[in-house]
Amino acid sequence: MLRWIPTSCLVLFCGLLFFPALADRDLTSSHEARAAQNAQMMLDEGHWLVPRLFDRHLELQKPPLYYWLVAFIGWLNGGVVNAWAVRLPAALAATMTVLFLNYLGCRSGRPLAGFLAAAILASCVHFTWLARVGRIDMPLTMTITVALGAFYLGSRRWQALGYAAIGFGLLLKGPIALILPAVVIIATWIIRKLGPAHSPLSTEYAVLSTQYSSLARSLWWGAPLTLTIAAPWYIWANIQTDNQLFEVFFWYHNVERGLGGSEALATHPWWFYGPRAIIDLAPWSLLAPLGVYLFLRNPESRKDDVARFGTIWFIAILFFLSCMRFKRADYLLPAYPGLALFLGAVIEKAWQTQPDFSSCRWRKTLTTSFATLMLVYAGGWLTYAFAFAPDRDQPYRALAAAIRRQTSGPVVFFRAESHVLAYHVGRPAPTVLEWENLEIWAAKPRVVYYVMPEACAEEWRQNWPHIALEPVMHSADFTFGPNDRPLVVMRSDGRSARN
Repeated sequence: MLRWIPTSCLVLFCGLLFFPALADRDLTSSHEARAAQNAQMMLDEGHWLVPRLFDRHLELQKPPLYYWLVAFIGWLNGGVVNAWAVRLPAALAATMTVLFLNYLGCRSGRPLAGFLAAAILASCVHFTWLARVGRIDMPLTMTITVALGAFYLGSRRWQALGYAAIGFGLLLKGPIALILPAVVIIATWIIRKLGPAHSPLSTEYAVLSTQYSSLARSLWWGAPLTLTIAAPWYIWANIQTDNQLFEVFFWYHNVERGLGGSEALATHPWWFYGPRAIIDLAPWSLLAPLGVYLFLRNPESRKDDVARFGTIWFIAILFFLSCMRFKRADYLLPAYPGLALFLGAVIEKAWQTQPDFSSCRWRKTLTTSFATLMLVYAGGWLTYAFAFAPDRDQPYRALAAAIRRQTSGPVVFFRAESHVLAYHVGRPAPTVLEWENLEIWAAKPRVVYYVMPEACAEEWRQNWPHIALEPVMHSADFTFGPNDRPLVVMRSDGRSARN
């Protein structure tokens, strides 16, 4: 009975961090709004295999698994996709990642290390935040964590789980779900083969050293298992889109974004993830230097496979992502479990072997301090979730409601990639990019509303006055934030057709 107490505490901790007030905030990013649109279109029009946005354009930025999950929750919600449906898969994935890290420690004979690693991971500030946001990075982190942990455990059954996790990761975000575990495994192999015997990562106790031959032998059946899960959708979708999936998803969103080949994407220097990790892994990034010191000072820690595994996991992914030109703070999320595992293993070894920690007084003090820190952290997030996070004004929702009070017809988005507003406006919401096409819409013998950036409205006044439009609303009237792109709502009544 007592062995379930740590797991129960982690479930309660995750429940307090990830789920309260999850739907109180409006959709806050294009990622969440695209997921909502894609899932709603699946439920309403059956576009399950190749998702579509409300403007009926194909959604080829990501594979569909996350949108399937959102649609399933929306179906349970009576066919309505809302903020809860969009964010719940991320919160559940975060909880499963935390619990799997705890289970990995228990399965490896290191229950204290697993519990500490799980609690540390859950209480990294950026991990907690992304557990409450409808982004694919959290479910991707879950699949990568399961894959690496399963390969570490090494039996055929666990290897099958690892290969299956990679297959589902490919359906979440594409090749990166395969590349990141491969980077960790290759880095481990290099250290095992080339590391000097006196190195803290020496070959004698190398991570996965006993599993390599077994893992290599399993490729003949493991790779087909992964492809059986993921390949059918990729092949079918590429055929149905006339090779657009390869050109848009694989080439643009993976190769060009990763290598910085697109001028439309901002690039960052190689050291970008260093400062970000210090901020995003707080408060535990402050403990990392002490963890490194204990790891190097304690002979038992230097022989610890779990600590080595976590070290290579974190550093290998950090190094690989730092080599990419296009970077986002969220992309480093799959490395977090590695650092948490390292810190959990090092703290456990120090707890067991350091004379300073052997007395009952010290152990009671450290246990009380850790529990207090976790309670304060949970209390801080609960306060934020209920008191500060909800966007009660919800400007996009208010603007959309104001537009819909004027018309139930099409609302044309002209050069305005505002997925949150489009989600709230609802269908029909076609997208137009060229002035000639806008002129065609304005010539229709009926009232049509348009959403466009403020700069386009100014360009219309200067260069396209023959297109009869009338300004009716401005986003500044709806308490938009300073970082939101100013939008103008225009109206035509068919006068261009009569002229």
